[in-house]
Amino acid sequence: MNEINTIEILRDVRDSLRCSSIQLSQWKLMKSAKWSIEALHGMEDTPLASGDISEEHMADASSSSSPSKMLFNDPRVRKIPQLNDGFTQDEFDKYLLASSLFDCKEFDRCAYFLENVTEPRLKFLQLYCKYLSWDKKTVESVENILVTGKVKNGNNINDNIDMIENGDSEQNAEMNGFTDFTNTQSKQKNGVQYMEDGHQSSVALLLKELRDYLNANESNFLNSKDTELGVALLYYLKGVLLNQNGNKPQALTAFINSLSLYSYNWTCWIELLDCVSRLDESLLILKHLNEQFELSQQNNIGTQQIGSQNVMLKFFKLSLFQEFSGNIDEFLENLELLLTVTPNFAFLKAQNALVYYNHMDYANSENIFDQIIKIDPYRLEDLDIYSNILYVMQKQSKLAYLAQFVSQIDRFRPETCSIIANYYSARQEHEKSIMYFRRALILNKKSTSAWTLMGHEFVELKNSHAAVECYRRAVDINNRDFRAWYGLGQAYEVLDMHMYSLYYFQKACALKPLDRRMWQATAECYSKLKHSGGAIKCYQRALQLSANPDQESLLFYRLAQQYEEAGEMDNCKHYMTKCMELERTNEGLVTDEAIKAKLWLANDAFQNKKYEEAYNLAIGITNGTSQEVEEARTIARNCRMLLK
Repeated sequence: MNEINTIEILRDVRDSLRCSSIQLSQWKLMKSAKWSIEALHGMEDTPLASGDISEEHMADASSSSSPSKMLFNDPRVRKIPQLNDGFTQDEFDKYLLASSLFDCKEFDRCAYFLENVTEPRLKFLQLYCKYLSWDKKTVESVENILVTGKVKNGNNINDNIDMIENGDSEQNAEMNGFTDFTNTQSKQKNGVQYMEDGHQSSVALLLKELRDYLNANESNFLNSKDTELGVALLYYLKGVLLNQNGNKPQALTAFINSLSLYSYNWTCWIELLDCVSRLDESLLILKHLNEQFELSQQNNIGTQQIGSQNVMLKFFKLSLFQEFSGNIDEFLENLELLLTVTPNFAFLKAQNALVYYNHMDYANSENIFDQIIKIDPYRLEDLDIYSNILYVMQKQSKLAYLAQFVSQIDRFRPETCSIIANYYSARQEHEKSIMYFRRALILNKKSTSAWTLMGHEFVELKNSHAAVECYRRAVDINNRDFRAWYGLGQAYEVLDMHMYSLYYFQKACALKPLDRRMWQATAECYSKLKHSGGAIKCYQRALQLSANPDQESLLFYRLAQQYEEAGEMDNCKHYMTKCMELERTNEGLVTDEAIKAKLWLANDAFQNKKYEEAYNLAIGITNGTSQEVEEARTIARNCRMLLK
């Protein structure tokens, strides 16, 4: 990419982000609008060469010393969208009324005053208000159940969950009364949701109304380029409704149709990602976007009409990598390219921190989050991940400061509640931690992290049944969350249900094949099921993935045990010896496994009448349990007698 092309792309990206922020704000997609303007703000230090603007334009803009101001005054820049673009006077008046009602969160009134509109953007706003009204009522019902644990008939829905011991009964009911809220939601039948009384839910009715509108006006849309933004928004809403209804393949098609018409809707890209559940699906969608994705000329500016140069597609690839751990080289190449476009965009720095976090490099991840806080101290997105890092690194004072800081910014954000929950968990106050995780779920019912971490808290309280319910909620929301599958495996392991546990650990391994912990947990499960062959393969895979395989005394000892059970004594002795020899490389630091391995080797040498070798091994055992030390003394005493 030469310099002129780079300048042209930067100019088009600026214009696209500026226009999308204005347009998406007009049509109440606030998260996407905020993302666009934050990305634009992150470009402020990206200079544009003076060669991009002619000498004539330079002279016209001589009163301004800033290249960005000269570009903004350049007549080649796309006209900033106006509120009344494409509206009749009556439609514009309706928009102003609906916009005011929407801002006051009077969604039902907003939809009522937009009844019978035909303009695509207004139709989107009407249906969007209906959807938000339905979603708001759903959240309120979830909130009641999360707090009281009771459904409409007043019966506790969690009778099957053990009560937490030694606690107040009302508090116990609250802590246990968080699951099965989907019982009060709709049930699916043939792809359509039905309420318990048999009537179709609002989602299905909204979807029918939207389809009827699109079908009735399809010919008008084809003949008019001015309606593309409205049609793009309608396809986006159609995808949201289809996804809500469990029809992910059709939702995926709707999102791609929306993005081809209007690519700078970031929330649409995130919803598209939510429709991709498997690695093979992610590869197929990438192939389609790279080879067949066509972008409209009406709402995609200049170079952003070309798929290979559209920065939104590159942002999507970053998020796709975070979900499926694809090609790290391609990820870093995309990240480096985007950082040249938006060097101060906190979202990009957070993506880099998340990569380190997912690879368990917590120190580097913490450093990047520290940089993000310096750049944008009041940004709460992703700080719950930062709190997880501080929790794992046992930096309790820093975690306490973070919890206090974010609670002063906004106590009613799901990220804030999760951070405070982590703080209480670090203090071993698991009941309070559960309370705050529950608050986070009231604010964001799709937070898989909150469900999973609340499951961990129930495990700490020895309430395995409640933990299982939490992990299942996380898996239902996002079946790509390996932590939830791993948590399910651990919960069933506590319940001594090892066949179930093995299944869930295998799912976690499939999602995170390069994580040593997953393979080690699977190996231990095989071991408990007396399946030595499977355990050996998993332990060997864990050794291959270990950052320092020469220091894995536990894995060496476990492998030796499995080879002993399989009757392969030569391999058993080999790994016992490797485990024992770690004492030398660890500068005399003796592990429990090394002591057990040395005792096993001493017994083996004694049984094979190698008394001198057995004696030398036995007298070297001075640490360990009293039983192990006494056994070593007995071997040494017997060897000394036989050697005489």
